[in-house]
Amino acid sequence: MRPLYACLIATSLVGAACSGDDGGSPLVDAGIDAPVGVCGTPATTLSTYPATYSGTTTGSTNQFTVAQGACADEVSYYPPAGLDTAIALTGLTAGSAYLVTLDAATDMSIYVATTCDAQGPAPAACLAFRDQTLTGEQVAFVAPAGGTVYAIVDAEQPSAAGAFTLDVATAECIDDAGCTGASPRCVDYECVQCTTNFECTTAAAPVCDQATNTCVAGAGTCTGDTIGEPDNGPAAARMLTFPTATTPTVTTAGVCGTTNGDDWYKVTAPAAGDLGIDATWTVDADLDLRVYDMAGAVVGNGLSTRVRDEATTVALPAAGTYFIRVNQYTPSSGTPSNDVVAYTLTLGIPACQNDFGCAAGAPVCNGAGRCIAGPTACTGDLGEPDDGPSVARDVTGAVGTAVTVASAACNFTEYEADWYKVTVAAGQGLAISTTFDAANDFDVEVFDAMGRTEGLTYWRNPENVTLTYLPAGTHFIRVSAYATQRSVASVAYTINVTRTAAQTCATATDCAATYETQVYRGSCTAGACQFIPAGTAALGAPCDSGDDCSSGGCSYIPFESDAQKSVCTQSCTTNADCAAVGTGYTCTTGFQTNECVPSCTTDRECGADTGTMPAAGETWSYFVCTTGSCGAP
Repeated sequence: MRPLYACLIATSLVGAACSGDDGGSPLVDAGIDAPVGVCGTPATTLSTYPATYSGTTTGSTNQFTVAQGACADEVSYYPPAGLDTAIALTGLTAGSAYLVTLDAATDMSIYVATTCDAQGPAPAACLAFRDQTLTGEQVAFVAPAGGTVYAIVDAEQPSAAGAFTLDVATAECIDDAGCTGASPRCVDYECVQCTTNFECTTAAAPVCDQATNTCVAGAGTCTGDTIGEPDNGPAAARMLTFPTATTPTVTTAGVCGTTNGDDWYKVTAPAAGDLGIDATWTVDADLDLRVYDMAGAVVGNGLSTRVRDEATTVALPAAGTYFIRVNQYTPSSGTPSNDVVAYTLTLGIPACQNDFGCAAGAPVCNGAGRCIAGPTACTGDLGEPDDGPSVARDVTGAVGTAVTVASAACNFTEYEADWYKVTVAAGQGLAISTTFDAANDFDVEVFDAMGRTEGLTYWRNPENVTLTYLPAGTHFIRVSAYATQRSVASVAYTINVTRTAAQTCATATDCAATYETQVYRGSCTAGACQFIPAGTAALGAPCDSGDDCSSGGCSYIPFESDAQKSVCTQSCTTNADCAAVGTGYTCTTGFQTNECVPSCTTDRECGADTGTMPAAGETWSYFVCTTGSCGAP
């Protein structure tokens, strides 16, 4: 923002004003009080700019009001409650922009009006209002025909008064409409060259410096960054070949954490569709990915805290050119570094949605939809390779006999996990128990052969999962170490897996009977509980997940005790909205989106808040049943 130079300090005292009259004054009644059109008696008049006035609201007899919405440009409205001081601004050039800056030690608001009546700005006369900060405000306006307005300073509280300084200067712009040519953007009321890198159009100056809002060359202080330079903005982006289903695009480079030191690439997509993008590196650093369209709008990103890789799948909305930005968020020290992190960038057409789409040799599906080898950084990790279902260790034993495996795993990467598999006959169950040292934590999940979750547990030690009435086939167990701090050191655990004797379900009620760690499979078919096939079932029809229903919503909440009542549902605001679902349904409360669910009598009928630590001895923290309705705790 350009500086405001003090060129005029007025010393006029605050005079009396008719607008402070409460209507009882005989002068007002007689029509001979101070004229209302000039917003009371101004404390001073400023007529050349830039100008500065130091004044006070103390002693003012003005006490205007401004209704919410009365001002054409209104930010952070609070009712003006204290004494008001008006400053007349004359000699303004009609159609030109001006900036008023208020500095004060106490909380004040400011508004700009062309005329006032006895209460405040006359209808349609308030140009702008600001009450955003505690010690100052700033407001810009366009001078009206006639060239006169009133800047009105209001003390925030009825009993409050205090000194203030008001600066008035011409403003180059209020918004982008006031800027043209080589400086098309308005920032802090000045026309500048750029606000984003996409407004810099030459490879020699491809970066918008956010401190100066000018297009500059990329960083030259990255130690060892010699690959592809200059490549620090979209105008200097390196062109990459768009991958095919069988041939990925692979390139190597390096990036540092210096300001304006990012690497940019561009790729032309032949049509709308998914693009997988992943970067890998070998040192402890955090690199991030972002994908933009030609206009600079973000269409996808990879912003996790993983320390050796970053991967994302981006849905490109149409054919055209897209830009990929790679930046160094932090090295291991937690602060940006001039030292370059070497990385490999891979673009590919996604070939998998989860680990179940990958084969041995590359058993892990990364975030870019690419099957990759399992991680090898963990020290002391037993049973490798076992990082995906295709390389799962077989723990199928005799019915009633536990198969015990002593193993270890680390949590250095999200792709690190130990997988086991067990084959069961129709109606058989599984009892899984995983034990470990109390200082550590492991999570256990169970999936069917299609990768659908059948059971899980997060918060206990031992972590026990009990499954019943399983369909015949192979089921998979994933054990992963959990900790807030990433480490390559593996932690020991023991897993026990027991096949239990076959039972035959009769109805969906049998499928819901064991619920604490088992996900509801709502169809009792041929004596086993199976997932209801995806479809377009109507409101009130049985379901076990939203993809069963035409509405996209199923009332089932994981690990609820009355899952057999789960039906296709809809959003709601009151219980009355649930009549369309059926009788005995109430609207949940306290959720971001409330839905109709079966009326409850206990918390367990409301299902689990799996992300919240439960009370001691509990498997889950349950949502709360209050007067028949399930709600957030």
